[in-house]
Amino acid sequence: MRLKTVSKYFVVILCLSLIGLVSGRFILPDSSLENTDIPTAEVSLGNFDITVNMIGVLDAARSHILSSAIKGDKGKIIYLIDDGTSVNQGDILVKLDPAPFEEEIQRLKGEVNSLEAAVDAVQQVSEWEKNQAEREIRTAEFNLKIARLELKKLVEGDGPLQSAQFKEESDKAEEEYNRYRSYISDLESLSKKGYSNPTEITSAIQKASELKERYESANKKYLSYKKHVFPSLEETAKAKVEKAEMELEQTRKASVFKIAKAISNVKETKGKLQTAENLLKQAQSELDKTSIHAPFPGIAVLYETFYEGQKRKPRLGDRVLQNQPLLYLPDISSMIVKSQVREIDLHKMEIGQKCSVKIDAYPDMQFEGEVNLIGILASGRFEGGTGEKYFQLTVSLKKGDPRLRPGMTARISVLTDRVVNVLSVPIQTVFDEQGTKYCYRFLGKTIEKVKVSPGRQNEDMVEILSGLQKGEKISLIRGER
Repeated sequence: MRLKTVSKYFVVILCLSLIGLVSGRFILPDSSLENTDIPTAEVSLGNFDITVNMIGVLDAARSHILSSAIKGDKGKIIYLIDDGTSVNQGDILVKLDPAPFEEEIQRLKGEVNSLEAAVDAVQQVSEWEKNQAEREIRTAEFNLKIARLELKKLVEGDGPLQSAQFKEESDKAEEEYNRYRSYISDLESLSKKGYSNPTEITSAIQKASELKERYESANKKYLSYKKHVFPSLEETAKAKVEKAEMELEQTRKASVFKIAKAISNVKETKGKLQTAENLLKQAQSELDKTSIHAPFPGIAVLYETFYEGQKRKPRLGDRVLQNQPLLYLPDISSMIVKSQVREIDLHKMEIGQKCSVKIDAYPDMQFEGEVNLIGILASGRFEGGTGEKYFQLTVSLKKGDPRLRPGMTARISVLTDRVVNVLSVPIQTVFDEQGTKYCYRFLGKTIEKVKVSPGRQNEDMVEILSGLQKGEKISLIRGER
């Protein structure tokens, strides 16, 4: 009996709807509005928030990939922290075998000590060469000075003096000889006058002969010294000066060469020492790199990569290459949410905008956030056969929580506007027909299709700018049902 009554009711509704297609009004059956089963809503003044909601993924605001900094493939893992361990700044995460570097350091230390001793030795040799060169140069300079003084003494002193002495002896001998010749001449004059003294004359002639020989010898000695001996002595003295000058020049050149060679040996040995010290520093640096520490607090996550053709996480005994990733260390004390915003909502977003964040893993928790990055380039999605563009969006959480982990699903709600005391209706009461918006208003026992102008809206409510009045009842479903 009830089924027949319901069927009869729908037939009446259908007929009234066909009549209202022309007038725009739909007549209800002869019963009060309160008894109908059509869901309705009331047009009222209200407040509502306009938000943009997005889904994103938690990530650490700061993270670091840790790898081996040891050159080549000399790194061998002898200690590795457990995957997922919480660490503090400075904690050891990975230790590589230090033995090869310790041996190299000991060898290089010995080489450095040996070269330091060699540098001291060649520096002493260099100083000795400098002193020796200075002594040899001073000796050569002294010899040159003596040779020049001897030449000057000969030319300006001994030579002229000796020549004058020889000349004086010659002149004296000549004077003595001429005096006896005059004496003989006087004896011969007296002899012609009758005062003959043969003995005296003979003695005078003999004495004059001796004086002549003495004069000739002295004159010969004088002339020989002047023409031959003195020039020879002068040339010899000049030759000694030239020889001393040449020896001084050679000594200076030899000294420059010896000193340069000694300095070169010092530089060469110092260069070897510097090279050994640099190698020692490098070996020490490589040894320091065998311990990999956490640069900041976080969670140690072993990094998957290829080992001998197999993609897996590192383990003890593995040999690692330089810059080969070993650990990923996110700092969970400061978290961000990486998400995307639709192109149509992009104009609502700005840097520094406040938002709330909920985590699916902990639905009772809510965090305050702030937009700190809006992407410049769009990326496309193609869902349901239509393409829609999205822009990267990053939100930073103001406070962290030790339970949060990178990769967790997060839901972002950004408050973009707040509507206060406006005429509004539930969004499902507004229908779209070829771009025109309509509501279905109750007028007594009829339903009227009314064109409306919607304004701001969120997922639940929409502002009505025109077409409806406060207190009116509207249908939550289309009137042509």
